[in-house]
Amino acid sequence: MSNKYKNIIVCGDMGTGTSTLANGLAKRLGWEHIAAGDIFREYQKNNRIPLWNTAAIPKELDNRVDEEFFRRMKNSKHIVFDSHYGGWFARDLDSVFRILLTADKEVSAKRIIERQHTHQETSKEIVKRRNELRAKFKKLYSDDNYEDPKYFHLVIDTTHTGVEETINKSIEAFENL
Repeated sequence: MSNKYKNIIVCGDMGTGTSTLANGLAKRLGWEHIAAGDIFREYQKNNRIPLWNTAAIPKELDNRVDEEFFRRMKNSKHIVFDSHYGGWFARDLDSVFRILLTADKEVSAKRIIERQHTHQETSKEIVKRRNELRAKFKKLYSDDNYEDPKYFHLVIDTTHTGVEETINKSIEAFENL
């Protein structure tokens, strides 16, 4: 196993499989898994905020979660992080293996709509949430594209890639890079 990387960050747009991959990697490696989305969904649920309305999440919560993720990426070991913006934050951390997942927008929207285990969204809400995430990043942090492949060691298009294949590609790249 690679000794160069002490943590992994999995990033990507909604419906690309980031949570599935992060969970799968954590299980396969025997590592901890932490998902930013879980924190934000819990806050939105407790405060009756629609999922698409990321602008209603207080800036202080965003900053606190992002700062904590960054601190743990720098100082902890054996964690698989799942975060939209995490690859951008970890872009200069040589000890963090960064994975970006992409997928066709229609395919990813279909995956989101078919979810049974988290929440139900409409196509309009998915587009709103995508736009809100990008606008919030720009407002809080930078005009950069946080999904720019230059920030990542590995980019996988999951449009036609199954879960096991995506996990295996990630493990292989992680161990051999």
